[in-house]
Amino acid sequence: MSKYNLTDVQKQTQEPENKKAVVWLTIGHGMADSYSGFINPILPFIVANIGATLTAATCAMSASQLFSSMMQPVFGFIADKWQKRFFIFWGTILASVFFSLTGFVHNIWQLALCLIIGGVGVGFYHPQATGFVVRYSGKKLSEYMSIFIAAGTIGYSIGPIISSTITQFFGVTKLPFSAVWGLLFAMLVFVCVPKIDAKNFVKNEKSFKTTITDIFKNKTVRILIMVSALKSLVTSSFSILMPFYWKELGYSAFQIGFAVFLFLTVGAFGTYISNKYEKIIGYKNVFYTSLIVPFILTIVFVSLIKQSPVLSFILFILTGFVTMLSVSINMVMAQKTMPEYKSMISGFIGGFSWGIVGVFLPLIGFVAQHTGIIKTLALISFIPFVLSYFVKFLPDTAVK
Repeated sequence: MSKYNLTDVQKQTQEPENKKAVVWLTIGHGMADSYSGFINPILPFIVANIGATLTAATCAMSASQLFSSMMQPVFGFIADKWQKRFFIFWGTILASVFFSLTGFVHNIWQLALCLIIGGVGVGFYHPQATGFVVRYSGKKLSEYMSIFIAAGTIGYSIGPIISSTITQFFGVTKLPFSAVWGLLFAMLVFVCVPKIDAKNFVKNEKSFKTTITDIFKNKTVRILIMVSALKSLVTSSFSILMPFYWKELGYSAFQIGFAVFLFLTVGAFGTYISNKYEKIIGYKNVFYTSLIVPFILTIVFVSLIKQSPVLSFILFILTGFVTMLSVSINMVMAQKTMPEYKSMISGFIGGFSWGIVGVFLPLIGFVAQHTGIIKTLALISFIPFVLSYFVKFLPDTAVK
């Protein structure tokens, strides 16, 4: 594969490697995303407690994802112009407080409000934190980015364990106590991540409209956004809908939370090793694997879910692993394709793609409620299988 030559913009904005900053940004990423994944396994129990429907619940989740994800490019655009750490600090605070307050809700509107504000907090953190990782990684961007993204996925997977354990043994009304460690980590991230040296900070002087136009003119970035959205479609749908199916089969909140935890944790491992996997088979084949294989695994695991629950569960976990193989490669390639928009590119790859899925969550919930969860998941996994065709239009070699 060809060597990547740093553009003038990247040379100007890239500061010396700062492991301490990257470490705390990575820990903060895991913390912020632990609250993002907090709600999935306990949503059926909250819904039952407030007397809402699956469709209403997915609408609330949709609103949360929309505010969290669709706004990330805007937050990223502002972060590319600011020299402040505002977003990484307040993002963790809002996420920890408002996702934890879901234990106090009494109706679907209060639930939606908590999910939306908590989602905004997650949306705050990601673009600026990812841009800072690019800034402080030096020559180890691919390695540090894979760890940073894997930490977020691990955090997202730990959230269900925390929320389901509290719900199982103490009740949902005790969930607000889980905000404490998020607030503590917010303070630590603020203290340990240095302010940007003004002399090394190069602002994006272009308008929001011009920046958006530049990004969407780039064919490679458009395809990378699509790939990220497809990954988000599978990950979100499986981690939201399967808990409802398992609850119908009589599984406890803790069992469901543990299942979601394994699905996402093994997926995080896939994210972590993706850089090594890419070197063996090439980045395009990583994308093909991530988009095509989940459909095959889904067809098998849904057909075995009642006859052989253990084997079906193993295949379900493997689906998470394969789906997330391309995540860090996707982000690094997008960052290096347009390095002048570090935070905003992160907003599109890591946020906007989730927002696209959020738009369709109410429809997904409606279809699942009327045609069945298993059929819906099979259909969802078929979509990336078909759209994997567009990977052929990416450059023959990854940007280095």
